[in-house]
Amino acid sequence: MMLSALALALSMIVTGPSDHAPARYELDLSLMRDGEPAVLAKTIIVEDGTANVTINDASGTFEMNASLNPVQGDADVDALSLYVTINDGDAQPQEPHLLIKRGQTARVVIGQEGPDGKMSEGLTLTLTPIQTDD
Repeated sequence: MMLSALALALSMIVTGPSDHAPARYELDLSLMRDGEPAVLAKTIIVEDGTANVTINDASGTFEMNASLNPVQGDADVDALSLYVTINDGDAQPQEPHLLIKRGQTARVVIGQEGPDGKMSEGLTLTLTPIQTDD
């Protein structure tokens, strides 16, 4: 897969204000090859934590490593940094890095559309806060 030649689109979706922003997030990854889903992964990541997904199958090894950390320094105290490394066999690694506010949903789409307007090659990564009842 030629992810290095693919276009990058980044969108941030605000979920609205919250008095108690969640510290846990759902991290979803969808990887498309030849217009078909090749990898679908869902995991939980917490602030100041990491998440790892490794899949070994007939097509090779797929690995995703993610970390979600508060932004340090003079930046906004409600900001989080999501750093992800995605290795898909021999393809060039992808390393999306997002800065978001706590409690937001973030989405990264790296891909190439086919003639039908749907993604034919690429990935979608979504970070969604998990609301808990206190």
